[in-house]
Amino acid sequence: MKTVEISDVTLKNTVIGLFVLCIFLLPVKARSEHYTSGKANGYNTVDTSVTAQIVGQLNDNALNNGLYFPVSTKRFYEKRDFAPVWTVEQKDQNKTWAAMLLIDCVLQFGLRHEDYHPKELQYATLHTILEQAGKVSNKQKARFEIFLTDAMLAFMNNLHFGKLNPYYPAEKIDRAAINGFNSEELLTNALKQPAFMDAVVKVQPVNKDYAIFQHQLHLIKGLYEGDCYETPEADVRKIAVNMERLRWADMNHSTYIQINIPTYTLKFVLPDTTYIFKIVVGAPATPTPLMVSTLTDFATGTGTVNPKTNQRDKLIPYNLFFKQKTGNQKNGSYIYFMPGNKAGIELLGLSDKNLFTKQKRAMSNGAIRIERGEELAKLLLTTAGNKTDIQSMHRALMDREIKIFQLKKPVPIRITYITTAIVDGQIVKYEDIYNLDSKVENQLYGLKPISKTK
Repeated sequence: MKTVEISDVTLKNTVIGLFVLCIFLLPVKARSEHYTSGKANGYNTVDTSVTAQIVGQLNDNALNNGLYFPVSTKRFYEKRDFAPVWTVEQKDQNKTWAAMLLIDCVLQFGLRHEDYHPKELQYATLHTILEQAGKVSNKQKARFEIFLTDAMLAFMNNLHFGKLNPYYPAEKIDRAAINGFNSEELLTNALKQPAFMDAVVKVQPVNKDYAIFQHQLHLIKGLYEGDCYETPEADVRKIAVNMERLRWADMNHSTYIQINIPTYTLKFVLPDTTYIFKIVVGAPATPTPLMVSTLTDFATGTGTVNPKTNQRDKLIPYNLFFKQKTGNQKNGSYIYFMPGNKAGIELLGLSDKNLFTKQKRAMSNGAIRIERGEELAKLLLTTAGNKTDIQSMHRALMDREIKIFQLKKPVPIRITYITTAIVDGQIVKYEDIYNLDSKVENQLYGLKPISKTK
């Protein structure tokens, strides 16, 4: 790309004069297109600037149907009084090219290039717009503007929420800010930063596992691309699928509980320590569903478990609970944890240690059973600021008493389905217990489901 600076005043005046002359040498019919409404100095006029074209096109239903985030795109331009941002003639066009480069490199983030208007956003078109502006109509410039903005907003939303988020679909994200995340405001602020690309990708999850996945894809699809030791595409997609799930989980907290079904583990993550507990999860016929919630209350209770159905009697209407390890397996005291969304998931601590010696532990009716329930309860009470309640909780368990504790600091809880990890630079795969990977992969990559042979 060449930049030509004109410093000679005479030359500038000559160019301006020639431009004015060309306008008046246009055929009458061509000139009349510029004067069709309003009056100025005796002439009817119409605004055909890029700004006016952006306004008109953003009100075009046909064009809006082709956008991923039409409402957000319109809000972005409204806050700029519909002024163009990517196609303006300026000395520093680095941010326009940086935006195109980000869209070009989405594979490094576990996303699909086809989802960001590749047919509209051609490099050749942009070169012409920025280097030979007179050869491109303002209508074309406005269209390029809108589609590049929509692509950037989609990229940022997909990086933060995921493309297939079951809790926050694109339509909901487009209507309003979610948990303080507003893509058009973040894009506006990023454009003001010297390090534009860094500001954009900063919207990704800060979760450690996600960061490791993203770094691995950067190596595979960036530094190692074309290497003789190429990573199989199946492994790349496996990483992408699990990055997508981590975006749904929203584990951007310093303290949280993560229950991961394929690894049969519960992790209680604190700023400086992570505690890991073995768990039993739902069998394939009775799967444990995913959940994004917050633990707000804590209670103890009593009751029995039906040995035929392996289900507890209904004691108090709380969803997450642990069974005190004293007493026999079928009777005893329980500790209940209550998530804000009442998702109907059970966390049940058992005294039967044999269950936790098995490598594969997908064998419950959907309930999540934990090996050391009271230990986790003590950690949770301490972290939530309820340390003084530990003795009271223990006495309630021993006395089989129903008692409720309100957590002073609610703790986020996530039930996830992460089927792979990067360990020492190598991809480690876990059993896809519920056969969910192929469904997410097909949706993420726009693939057709594999037909089952009869």
